[in-house]
Amino acid sequence: MTSPFDTVIFDLDGTISDSAPGILASLDHAFNETGFAPPPDLVRFIGPPFETAFRSEGFTPEEIKVLIATYRDHYWEIGAFLNTVYPGMEQVLDGLAAEGFRLAIATSKPEETALRILEHFDYIDRFEVIGGATYDSVRNTKSAVLDYTLDRLGPSNPVMIGDRYHDVEGAAAHDIDCVGVRWGYSAKDELERAGARWIIDEPGRIFDIVRGQVIL
Repeated sequence: MTSPFDTVIFDLDGTISDSAPGILASLDHAFNETGFAPPPDLVRFIGPPFETAFRSEGFTPEEIKVLIATYRDHYWEIGAFLNTVYPGMEQVLDGLAAEGFRLAIATSKPEETALRILEHFDYIDRFEVIGGATYDSVRNTKSAVLDYTLDRLGPSNPVMIGDRYHDVEGAAAHDIDCVGVRWGYSAKDELERAGARWIIDEPGRIFDIVRGQVIL
């Protein structure tokens, strides 16, 4: 069966790597340093753009600006490296590349931070394009990051792999199918509600979908 895809675009946090320890440590630092009361469940902040997550918790634009700046200082030096690749993901990346698929990253992380992390893993050369958000919030939604990533890729037939609702919604905005992965940080039924075409529990299942062996 011929694959309908030639390109696989991956989210980073919660999809390729378990970044929760570093993100949560840096969020704790930000709230401790600023004195703002933290929400009860900081895991919800992993994945979506921080502006969106903080705004949904009722923080004002000025509070968000201070929290994000404090978070980023800590994450750049410490949190970014409290990060591990999920078991099986390296084999997926190697296998897809060996079969001739183009690989890319589209992450809500600032692009400079994503590059720093991927360099730490020695993964930069695995991806043809690494697209991320910008510090100035000009490119701060998953749809905008995907638009930027797709533009850099040029003509392609991509599929998106991600763990949160904004991955699914961002892909849908570009008429791209999305594989939702459960090993990340999604809440119960989040991926179903967002409309992920496929939902999988382990990385090896990515091969079946990308090769066109699973059809819904």
